[in-house]
Amino acid sequence: MERGLELSRAISDGAFVSVAGGRAHSLALKRGGSLWAWGSNEYGQLGLGDRDDRNRPTRIGGDSDWAAVAAEYEHTLALKRDGSLWAWGYNYHGQLGLGDAKDRRRPTRIPS
Repeated sequence: MERGLELSRAISDGAFVSVAGGRAHSLALKRGGSLWAWGSNEYGQLGLGDRDDRNRPTRIGGDSDWAAVAAEYEHTLALKRDGSLWAWGYNYHGQLGLGDAKDRRRPTRIPS
Protein backbone atom coordinates (compact mmCIF):
# COMPACT_ATOMS: atom_id res chain seq x y z
CA MET A 1 0.00 0.00 0.00
CA GLU A 2 1.32 3.44 -0.85
CA ARG A 3 2.43 5.35 2.27
CA GLY A 4 0.28 8.43 1.54
CA LEU A 5 -2.80 6.27 1.11
CA GLU A 6 -1.95 4.46 4.35
CA LEU A 7 -1.78 7.79 6.23
CA SER A 8 -4.99 8.99 4.59
CA ARG A 9 -6.83 5.86 5.74
CA ALA A 10 -5.41 6.17 9.25
CA ILE A 11 -6.70 9.74 9.49
CA SER A 12 -10.12 8.89 8.09
CA ASP A 13 -10.39 5.86 10.38
CA GLY A 14 -9.79 8.11 13.38
CA ALA A 15 -6.49 6.44 14.28
CA PHE A 16 -4.91 9.82 15.13
CA VAL A 17 -6.43 11.50 18.17
CA SER A 18 -4.33 14.67 18.47
CA VAL A 19 -1.75 16.68 16.58
CA ALA A 20 0.78 19.38 17.41
CA GLY A 21 2.83 21.68 15.22
CA GLY A 22 6.05 23.56 15.84
CA ARG A 23 7.92 25.98 13.59
CA ALA A 24 8.49 23.42 10.83
CA HIS A 25 7.72 20.07 12.44
CA SER A 26 4.56 18.19 13.28
CA LEU A 27 3.60 15.37 15.61
CA ALA A 28 0.55 13.15 15.91
CA LEU A 29 -0.64 10.85 18.66
CA LYS A 30 -2.43 7.66 17.66
CA ARG A 31 -5.32 6.17 19.60
CA GLY A 32 -3.12 3.26 20.76
CA GLY A 33 -0.59 5.63 22.34
CA SER A 34 2.14 5.65 19.68
CA LEU A 35 3.72 8.98 18.72
CA TRP A 36 4.61 10.01 15.16
CA ALA A 37 6.69 12.93 13.83
CA TRP A 38 7.68 14.56 10.54
CA GLY A 39 9.17 17.77 9.16
CA SER A 40 12.31 19.70 10.04
CA ASN A 41 14.68 17.98 12.43
CA GLU A 42 17.72 20.29 12.67
CA TYR A 43 17.85 20.06 16.47
CA GLY A 44 16.40 16.58 16.93
CA GLN A 45 12.89 17.93 17.55
CA LEU A 46 11.38 14.84 15.90
CA GLY A 47 12.79 12.64 18.67
CA LEU A 48 14.14 10.04 16.25
CA GLY A 49 17.76 10.07 17.42
CA ASP A 50 19.19 11.94 14.44
CA ARG A 51 18.96 15.29 12.66
CA ASP A 52 17.51 14.07 9.36
CA ASP A 53 14.33 15.77 8.12
CA ARG A 54 11.35 13.50 7.42
CA ASN A 55 8.67 14.13 4.82
CA ARG A 56 6.40 11.33 6.07
CA PRO A 57 5.10 10.48 9.52
CA THR A 58 7.68 8.35 11.32
CA ARG A 59 7.05 6.55 14.58
CA ILE A 60 9.07 7.75 17.57
CA GLY A 61 10.49 4.64 19.22
CA GLY A 62 8.34 1.70 20.17
CA ASP A 63 6.49 3.12 23.17
CA SER A 64 2.69 2.99 23.14
CA ASP A 65 1.99 4.89 26.35
CA TRP A 66 2.06 8.50 25.13
CA ALA A 67 -0.94 10.54 26.29
CA ALA A 68 -0.39 14.09 24.96
CA VAL A 69 2.06 16.07 22.84
CA ALA A 70 2.90 19.75 22.34
CA ALA A 71 5.35 21.32 19.92
CA GLU A 72 7.01 24.69 20.08
CA TYR A 73 9.50 26.54 17.89
CA GLU A 74 12.08 23.73 17.57
CA HIS A 75 11.40 21.51 20.55
CA THR A 76 8.74 19.05 21.64
CA LEU A 77 7.14 18.15 24.98
CA ALA A 78 5.02 15.09 25.66
CA LEU A 79 3.26 13.36 28.54
CA LYS A 80 3.08 9.64 29.11
CA ARG A 81 0.07 7.91 30.66
CA ASP A 82 1.95 7.55 33.96
CA GLY A 83 2.12 11.36 34.20
CA SER A 84 5.83 11.63 33.38
CA LEU A 85 6.95 14.60 31.27
CA TRP A 86 9.39 14.21 28.37
CA ALA A 87 11.20 16.74 26.17
CA TRP A 88 13.49 16.82 23.14
CA GLY A 89 14.88 19.15 20.48
CA TYR A 90 16.38 22.63 20.72
CA ASN A 91 17.53 23.57 24.21
CA TYR A 92 19.85 26.59 23.90
CA HIS A 93 17.88 28.51 26.53
CA GLY A 94 17.15 25.51 28.75
CA GLN A 95 13.55 25.27 27.55
CA LEU A 96 13.56 21.48 27.86
CA GLY A 97 13.73 21.80 31.65
CA LEU A 98 16.67 19.43 32.01
CA GLY A 99 19.03 21.78 33.86
CA ASP A 100 21.39 22.41 30.95
CA ALA A 101 21.49 23.88 27.42
CA LYS A 102 22.22 20.67 25.49
CA ASP A 103 19.90 19.72 22.62
CA ARG A 104 18.29 16.28 22.82
CA ARG A 105 17.59 14.08 19.80
CA ARG A 106 15.47 11.51 21.66
CA PRO A 107 12.67 11.87 24.19
CA THR A 108 14.29 12.57 27.56
CA ARG A 109 12.40 12.34 30.83
CA ILE A 110 12.24 15.58 32.81
CA PRO A 111 13.01 14.88 36.47
CA SER A 112 10.17 15.79 38.82
